[in-house]
Amino acid sequence: MKRLLLALALVSAACLPVSAGEITVFAAASLVNAFAVVKTDFERLHPGDAINLDFAASGALLDRMDAKAACDVFASADRDTMTMAVDKGRVAPASRVDFAGNTLVLAVPAGNPARVGSLGSLSQGGVRRIGVGNPGSVPAGRYAKRGLQRKALWFALTSKLVFYPSVRHVLAALERGELDAGFIYATDAAAAGQTVQTAAALPLSPPITYTAAMTTTARDRQLAAAFLGYLATPDAAQTLARFGFAPPVRQP
Repeated sequence: MKRLLLALALVSAACLPVSAGEITVFAAASLVNAFAVVKTDFERLHPGDAINLDFAASGALLDRMDAKAACDVFASADRDTMTMAVDKGRVAPASRVDFAGNTLVLAVPAGNPARVGSLGSLSQGGVRRIGVGNPGSVPAGRYAKRGLQRKALWFALTSKLVFYPSVRHVLAALERGELDAGFIYATDAAAAGQTVQTAAALPLSPPITYTAAMTTTARDRQLAAAFLGYLATPDAAQTLARFGFAPPVRQP
């Protein structure tokens, strides 16, 4: 009888569910498509574990972290926002990893009705509405502002600029034909297919760099570290490349 009870106990223990982990990743809006695949691939390698993705402009995500929203990993579209997160004590600086690069482009609706061909052409009379992410919270907006300032165009175009809460909002407005032009990432332009065209690329220095880190309030630090480690793998880089992201450029 004792042996039977022991056997039943062992069988019951074997049938118990394996302890699973779960983390929430706050990620820049431009990562929506790529991170959906990254999530699937990571979860396949970690059976039972779950990655919950939450997307918005990087600055808006940091504001939510300031408001104590639950977050385990923060993936920003720029290093500046991540540095602010470090300064505020929201993320662990030693966990930071640069995992992707991108290019900012001047995009136009299909057919290019306003005949935009370069940054300089934005000053012409036919161009009335230029979409840009709000520089206060959207990295793509800061990148655009920096590029226009270097061409002495930022203040000259102020009356034409229409600010949006994320780069994906700019993309959507372009697709609906509500803008004559807009600043988005090359990856967003590629994802839009034929509804959006690229008029010009904006070389930037320092380059666009996506960076991620574990939050100081992470509930499952082991799983969060594993996800960050995965972002640095060749498999993750290959997935990101499929969506147009470049390898990150090493910066000091």
